[in-house]
Amino acid sequence: MLLPPTNGYRILIYGHDFTLLDTRRMLLASTGFHADTVSTLDELRFAVHHAQPPYELVILCHTISNDDREAVRQLIDKTATGLYQLDRLVAPKRFINTVYEKTYE
Repeated sequence: MLLPPTNGYRILIYGHDFTLLDTRRMLLASTGFHADTVSTLDELRFAVHHAQPPYELVILCHTISNDDREAVRQLIDKTATGLYQLDRLVAPKRFINTVYEKTYE
């Protein structure tokens, strides 16, 4: 679900579990980030190529395949966008802290 940009840092979350995607999007929004979610590699490619302003960070959920992870890494390597690979179980506080670290480096 792509939303119009705001003044906050823009983050794109890619995964296959809609509940996890929405939960993480809401967590980020509650702390001032603007987060969008995508559930397919094609949606991610489109979002990364057409985002204005561009995303500062792409978060990869543990639900995506290794092949998709590698495809995203190759795509992101061509941009100035950061990349964060989530572990299977990440506590909300650790998730938010890591996103802050990755976006404010």
